[in-house]
Amino acid sequence: MDFSIISLLVLALVVAVGFIKKLNIGFFSIGAAFLLGMAGHLSAKQIVSGFSSSMFVTLVGVTFLFGMASANGTLDLFSKKIVALVGKQTYLIPILMFVLSAFISAIGPGHIAAGILMTTFAVYLAFELKINPMATALYAKLGANAGCASPLSLTGILAKNLSEPYGIDGFGAHLFITTLISGFVFTCVVYVLYKGYNVKADNPLKLLEIPAFNREQKITMLIIFLMVVFCIGLHMDTGLFAFVGAAVLLLLKCADEKTAIRSIPWGTLMMICGVGTLVNVITKLGGVKLVSDFLSSMMTVGTAVPIMAATSGILSWVSSTTGVVMPALYPIAHEIVGNFGGSVGYVELISAITATSFAAAISPLSTGGAIIMSSYSAAKSDTTTAEMNNMFKTLFLLSVANVGINVIMAAIHVFALGGLI
Repeated sequence: MDFSIISLLVLALVVAVGFIKKLNIGFFSIGAAFLLGMAGHLSAKQIVSGFSSSMFVTLVGVTFLFGMASANGTLDLFSKKIVALVGKQTYLIPILMFVLSAFISAIGPGHIAAGILMTTFAVYLAFELKINPMATALYAKLGANAGCASPLSLTGILAKNLSEPYGIDGFGAHLFITTLISGFVFTCVVYVLYKGYNVKADNPLKLLEIPAFNREQKITMLIIFLMVVFCIGLHMDTGLFAFVGAAVLLLLKCADEKTAIRSIPWGTLMMICGVGTLVNVITKLGGVKLVSDFLSSMMTVGTAVPIMAATSGILSWVSSTTGVVMPALYPIAHEIVGNFGGSVGYVELISAITATSFAAAISPLSTGGAIIMSSYSAAKSDTTTAEMNNMFKTLFLLSVANVGINVIMAAIHVFALGGLI
């Protein structure tokens, strides 16, 4: 047995142990990468090269800045003011929850931070307004997932860093739009399924009853606005600018430093970088090429994209999109492009992988579904076991349906966007 096969078995073992034992596979992956690399006669420098320090710095900077925006109440108050704008037209709340979540996710926090913030907000809002909390939470989480692939957000940054070694760049808008389309399509399905057009709230939020932004929150909003302008408009480094913005907020005492640091998803960041380190070793030992050759043998030019979409969705049911699926499947996508002589587009492949993986992320076995269930049980203290079991089943079935729709979209080449971008 050669090391290409051994490396894949190690990856499968790491994912399985992480899932069964509920461990952070980032740290586990780094240890496995070291042992596997040494056994495969790689140097320590070659092994460590897979840990992307630039990506780590960028993600820490962005999550630190938005941790402050969350800690000082800016994001929460902003959300309440936007929701209050609909007044008595509460049938607009489902649409607004999706758009607001997508917007907040896209400007920097990403699907994890925005998902937690907006899903929790959505559930409590639903109970206060006496509307369907399950549907409202889904609108919020689907929106957070849909907006997360912007160039400013965690997923977009990760996609850029994973693709740079292949000399591929400039696809940020394409990835963002395809992920947004994917989320919007299934949100429409949920909207019809739960009859969102008939939403009637008994106690709508009133804008006059919501407090004004204080000094700290106004400064925070200005910093976020400047980051969007400079990083998207002038192509400045997002992570470094975020650190500058965070430093300004600290100097002006706009947020508590310790609270913001605690809000950084260190576990997620280590998972992303740790799995990336392991996948780098697997690539050097031939494991990625072995998988891509196997998949290519079952594919045609017409089926490559839907097969990769289905693979990402299935893998995402038991693992993290950003922590496992993207670091593992992006290198395979690049190999598949080579195997087909460029007849299959790399950007279309990774767009299908990313969107379909997030489509699966409303499963209760993943972070998205778990957030919905935990928010519901926290807001409704007398939640029964039967309710939770029913919610578990519903979320998983919706996740399966979402993945199926994305595979169909991949088959008809929606993720190519007609070559327009």
